[in-house]
Amino acid sequence: MSCLRNQNGMALLLVLVIVALLSALVIEFSFSTLVDLRATETFRDRTKAYYLARGGIEAARIILQEDKNDFDHPTEFWGNPLVNIPAGDGDVSITITDLTGRLNLNYIADRNGNPLPGYHRFVALCEEVLLLDPLQVQELADSLVYWFNADKTKTTPDDTYYANLHPPYHRRGEKLTIIDELKLVKGFDAQRVERLKPYIRVVGEEQINLNTAPAEVLYAWQFSAAEGNIEVILDQRDMVALVDYRQQTAYRALSDLALVEGIGERWSAAWLHNSVGVSGSIYQVHSQGRINQGSRYAKAIINKQGNELLSFKVE
Repeated sequence: MSCLRNQNGMALLLVLVIVALLSALVIEFSFSTLVDLRATETFRDRTKAYYLARGGIEAARIILQEDKNDFDHPTEFWGNPLVNIPAGDGDVSITITDLTGRLNLNYIADRNGNPLPGYHRFVALCEEVLLLDPLQVQELADSLVYWFNADKTKTTPDDTYYANLHPPYHRRGEKLTIIDELKLVKGFDAQRVERLKPYIRVVGEEQINLNTAPAEVLYAWQFSAAEGNIEVILDQRDMVALVDYRQQTAYRALSDLALVEGIGERWSAAWLHNSVGVSGSIYQVHSQGRINQGSRYAKAIINKQGNELLSFKVE
């Protein structure tokens, strides 16, 4: 009898072990199924959010095309961020920024290494924004001039610097295509590039929009002549007055600048003819699509003239 009871006890223990193992397998299977389900739902939501974000870019293009007046100012419809606009099962947020008010770095020099009016503007802008001494700023501007030089047979003063880096590389010999490429140029570390970003661009024409240009760019724009031949017509106080005025009302024509107290007709002598305007052409769009826990961001640069998509990136 004792042996039989022992066998019954072992059988019961064996059953308990099997039940425990089966329970663990069921729990593991249920957990794996739940994880897969959540992953599938997240993938579904992120895919939908991607198309919402992309749709936001297309909506921004339509908004810009519907803006048909002769000036561009942030108080217009395009300048007001659209936040959490319902779209299908989710929502989309759109922000449009005029880049035309920023200095185009690609007009600092030509492909032959000859400085352009933008060279002196860039020097003045760096002095205002980076607070560097004139010698340091000139070295930065010269490095960009060398970077643009397309003649690979010609040795520039910076070529040795690039050759001694780890890993080494050659100067591009072309104009910049993205702002972050600036970090490859001698003297432009990440901190300096980040500080310059709100004031610079690398797409579009040279002209700036007086309705969106920062005061620092407006001031630097006067420095278009060779060193020693520069006459500063408008000082920093005038720039503050120009910016304060446009915060109340848009410049609908260049002649409106004469309405700013203390400016008068001096504005016409401050900047090169046809180098300034009151409308924009290059716009940056940020779009966020969101569904449940899924969210995607899209960024694009659009040329309003011709509704041309210059760049598109999804994160």
